[in-house]
Amino acid sequence: MSAESGWTTASRRAWDSVLDEVDEQRAQLREVEEQLRTMTVEVTSTDRLVTVVTNARGALIDLRLEPPALRRYRADQLSALICELVTRADRELAGQRNQLVEHIVQNPGPQYRDLDETPLGGGA
Repeated sequence: MSAESGWTTASRRAWDSVLDEVDEQRAQLREVEEQLRTMTVEVTSTDRLVTVVTNARGALIDLRLEPPALRRYRADQLSALICELVTRADRELAGQRNQLVEHIVQNPGPQYRDLDETPLGGGA
């Protein structure tokens, strides 16, 4: 007697549906991974003299200082402003990352109960 002989058409459909959903989730995760890999945020000071760009990991990947920034700010002020802008960029990125993965977290995917009626699930 083959393992599949006890399977009903409904059982096969349930397993196929779960496997399709798993494949869809894998595709969504690959898409999210790519978006996270390329995500950046740019934040500029209110006076438009200092701009920072950070990546999804919060790393500073670009810093632009307009020449007047070097005359307007002392070194300690400029350092503090850059740190503040990087922190703001990181907060913005955190929000974007959360929105990106929110739908995946809200839908945990197939559950054991989805297969409860199949021969492997121990049901009918």
